[in-house]
Amino acid sequence: GWATGAIIGGLIASQLPQALRMPLYVAACAGLAAGHMATPFVALLVGAVMMQILFGFCRALGGVVAQSSLMTIVPRHFMGRTQSAMAILTTVVQLLMSVALGWVTEGAGLVAGYALLALLYTGATVSAIRARQLLP
Repeated sequence: GWATGAIIGGLIASQLPQALRMPLYVAACAGLAAGHMATPFVALLVGAVMMQILFGFCRALGGVVAQSSLMTIVPRHFMGRTQSAMAILTTVVQLLMSVALGWVTEGAGLVAGYALLALLYTGATVSAIRARQLLP
């Protein structure tokens, strides 16, 4: 499911006009937040697969838009360094979040773990809204 959504999201994101990129980025972050809040309550396999397709789509769309937006504001001679720094930073954040989510889920339950993940995506949504306001 996730891979199907990611392929579709990546293909669509690469063809989006600039005017639609940031609004869809905000929508993708919001979709991830809402979807992760609902995930523990999905009872049917078909529903879980559809949610994974949505998550893959939103992550691919968000990743392409965020990365391409970042590269438009970075001077050309810093692009490689910026890409490397972002790759390292996001890997470290993913590792820390994996441990934190595992700890919360183990101690407080599955719903609490997904709520923390939804909170993370809510923060991303707020940041995306703010970034959208800062763009010319």
